[in-house]
Amino acid sequence: MAVALVGTAIRSQFEAVVDRNQPLCREHFRLVLKLADFPGTIPGQFIQIACRDFDNFSSPDDVETDWSPPDPIRVSDPDLISKHAQLRRPFSLAGRSDSADGVSLDIIHRVVGVGTEWLSDLAAGDKVSILGPLGNWFTLPRPDEPALLVGGGVGIPPMLYLAHALTNRPATAFCGVTTRDLLPVTLTPEGHCPEFGIPTIVTTDDGTLGIRGYVTAALEAHLDGPGRGTNPVIYTCGPEPMMKRVAEIANARGLECQIAVERAMACGMGTCQSCCIKVRAFGRPDGRDWIYRLACTDGPVFRAADLLW
Repeated sequence: MAVALVGTAIRSQFEAVVDRNQPLCREHFRLVLKLADFPGTIPGQFIQIACRDFDNFSSPDDVETDWSPPDPIRVSDPDLISKHAQLRRPFSLAGRSDSADGVSLDIIHRVVGVGTEWLSDLAAGDKVSILGPLGNWFTLPRPDEPALLVGGGVGIPPMLYLAHALTNRPATAFCGVTTRDLLPVTLTPEGHCPEFGIPTIVTTDDGTLGIRGYVTAALEAHLDGPGRGTNPVIYTCGPEPMMKRVAEIANARGLECQIAVERAMACGMGTCQSCCIKVRAFGRPDGRDWIYRLACTDGPVFRAADLLW
């Protein structure tokens, strides 16, 4: 898989075509979107997807109606009589490939609501409206500096994109899920994970695959084991309790750690101010040692040492 490593501040709305929508495991799908062109991206960035069919989108005139109380309101607008995802949904990039035919973007999603349920029904040839690329990105380590990638649940996708950017560099991935049939990647009998392309340690909370227990415990065991060598750079994305624990582990050992935070986002561009996150601040005239930042534009990647959970 080719990885574009040229970040850009340019963002726009694009119409993508579904190349494939492949079931990976229980509730998880790999959605591959094809575009003629797309701005350069770096692991850690994301896109916003309109999880609905816009062919039947109503115009303002369509929703006008006469109503005489106490008679019931009679409506025909699709948005009022059935469930639709009104807002775009944010999805981290799980991969990207560039060729003479255009750009392919990989999205791994789990069905959790009306928006992702709509995504799961997409078929090859369907059209999807996306907005991007959005957000900042992971800073890659020095070539001789080992990287540890810690992904949990739906936080695994950006770790896949990052792993391919670290090809031929020292790196290890830690992949944690609650149970075997929620693992969205392949694990060979020898314990290799082809999707990551680097040594991978898998943990399950119930012990149905890999190491039994939390992925953070496997990370600690690795860091405190013999022959660790050069201090690694830790990268993580996943459930907030997991990321908090990874931050604690890194901070206690004085290790650099970059965290791709998960936040509900309505716009993805800093307009709605809905994805605030508290971070450290110094030298403010009012003496306050913290400030709010936006996960969509200032992030989603933050230094663990800066985050105030």
